[in-house]
Amino acid sequence: MTPQELWRWALRAFYPREKMQTPKRQTMYCYTEGPMMFLGQQVVKLMQDSGFPAKIHCCYRSADDQGKLFNQVPKVTKAMPYDSAHQYYEAVDIIHPSLGWNVSEAYWTTLSKCWEIIEDKHNLDLSIGHYWNFRDSAHVQLKSWHDFKDKVGAHKPTEDQLNERFREVLPKVWAAR
Repeated sequence: MTPQELWRWALRAFYPREKMQTPKRQTMYCYTEGPMMFLGQQVVKLMQDSGFPAKIHCCYRSADDQGKLFNQVPKVTKAMPYDSAHQYYEAVDIIHPSLGWNVSEAYWTTLSKCWEIIEDKHNLDLSIGHYWNFRDSAHVQLKSWHDFKDKVGAHKPTEDQLNERFREVLPKVWAAR
């Protein structure tokens, strides 16, 4: 590595730019992991179109993983296993691909605005963590996730249940796919 290459690498490592294009763009959408994965992928594309790289950090989280996060010190989540929309594919966390949660307020504001665009586009009722009292800007969930939890019970949803939920939440998208 030449001194110039080393200098460029050091600058990128210590002063990463959060607003830049990522080499891999969101172009395909997933229809098999419930509506929130599909919506999250649309938000990732909107973020990329806005010049902010983004990736889905988590849509589904197992009950075991949720329990570990709940018991972690310091606390990472307030939700116990099966009290989180993540156990039902009803939530998605979107973060910066390399900086994670360590981004500017402009990043989170752009992300929340992208969610509002998707919410309006699909006539949905979302709960956007950026606007919560305890702020979880990466997190968004369907407000009606408890209804799906009541149908599914304390288990991971089956493929058929996820397909039915997709049809219920995004009927026009499901019909057009």
